[in-house]
Amino acid sequence: MIDLIVEGHAEPTSQQVANRAGVSVRLVFHHFGDVHRLFTSAAAHQASRSLGLIGILPPHGPVGTRILLICRQRRHLFEANAHLLRASYARSPASTALAESLEGHRTLLRRQLDVTLAPEIDARGSEAPVVLDALDVATGWHSWSALRFDAGHSAAAAEQIMVFSVSRLLL
Repeated sequence: MIDLIVEGHAEPTSQQVANRAGVSVRLVFHHFGDVHRLFTSAAAHQASRSLGLIGILPPHGPVGTRILLICRQRRHLFEANAHLLRASYARSPASTALAESLEGHRTLLRRQLDVTLAPEIDARGSEAPVVLDALDVATGWHSWSALRFDAGHSAAAAEQIMVFSVSRLLL
C-alpha cells in the first residue's frame, strides 16, 4: 500500500495491493477487512517508522542552530512521507483513526517546538502562546505542502523559507 501511494496511486485498489504483495484479494480482505483499514494500518506503520526522524532537542545552545536542526528534521520527515501525508489528510475527514493519528503527529511536532525553543518562546511573555501557534503553523505539514507542491519550491528552498519564518518569529 505504501509503495503504491509513493508511486503516485493516491487510492490504490485492493487488487493493486494484492498484486503488489503477491497475494489474493481475498487474503487482503481476510487480514484487513477493507481497503480503508489497510490504509490506516499502512499509515500507522509508516508513522512509527518515521518517529526517529523527529527528535526533541535540548533547549540550549545557539538558537540559530536549533532552528536549523528543527527545520532540517522536518524537511526529512515531510519529504520521506509526503505522499502518505497527502493521502492521509485527504482521507482523514472520513476516518476517526486517521484523524487521531494525524493529531498525534501534530502534537509531537508542536512539543518539539515548545521544548527545543522554550527559552525564546518564554521570553515573549504574554505573547508566548501566540508565538508557539505561529511557529506550529510555519513549520507544519500544511505549510510544507504549500511550499513544495503549491508554490513549487525545491526541498532546500522550502527549508530555507521555513528557517527564515521561524527566525523572524523568534528573533
